[in-house]
Amino acid sequence: MIQIDSPKSHPPRELFRPLEHHMMIYALFENNLEGQLFVDNTTQPKAGLIAYKNRFVFGGDPNQNAFNADLLQYFTETMIPPKKDRAFLATFTSDAWIPTLNQLFKKYELILDSRLYFEIALDSKYESTLPDGFSLQHVTPEFLAGNIPGLEPLIEEIYSERTSLDDFFAKGFGLCPVYENQIAGWCLSEYNTGDRCEIGIATLEPHQRKGIATALPKAFLAEAAQRGYCHVGWKCWERNEASVATARKAGLSLVGREQAMVAILK
Repeated sequence: MIQIDSPKSHPPRELFRPLEHHMMIYALFENNLEGQLFVDNTTQPKAGLIAYKNRFVFGGDPNQNAFNADLLQYFTETMIPPKKDRAFLATFTSDAWIPTLNQLFKKYELILDSRLYFEIALDSKYESTLPDGFSLQHVTPEFLAGNIPGLEPLIEEIYSERTSLDDFFAKGFGLCPVYENQIAGWCLSEYNTGDRCEIGIATLEPHQRKGIATALPKAFLAEAAQRGYCHVGWKCWERNEASVATARKAGLSLVGREQAMVAILK
């Protein structure tokens, strides 16, 4: 298994082309993500792995025995030593990978389910009004340096996708609804690359079912359009009916459905 230092090179990119609407993959191959790329062969790769934090993408031919043996060693000894409560997400370019992953992750409880990918081409016609009593704040260094309750889960969410807060401020943006000096949720840009990004959104429990999840994405899309973005993506599990409905209400259209796997140590 060989690590590629310059992911933008053409041959490895073809292995993951079926999933390149996912911004994590696109950002990696545009040299805008500090992820890792591994292949079986540098000149004529047949199989590959993208690794970033607790997310892994498998591409190409799942029946490359030597590469699969290297994968087993990588996950067993290097990337994921057994640790309780450690979970990760695996996506793949073909369902043919599923038997291979079942063997690779046999020490883990595996949950296989469908994930949806929505997208929208932006224009400037977005209007959003938060419910009474809520204000909308930009996620800035000054905002995170304040003493407003609820910052911890917001910062944790930023670190789940970014290497640092500085990385987020340099590449991304975000909005937070605030109610009575408490964070009610957030909407953060993810994997910003060129004129594309994705949405990471959450509404905290005390403020759910108050219209925040409907108004917040529209405010985010208006902000993205103002910043020059042309395409915004949204991914969620198909079983997450609330997220699916929110994406559609915000005007996003379904462009992809793929199987994905969550692995949790037994």
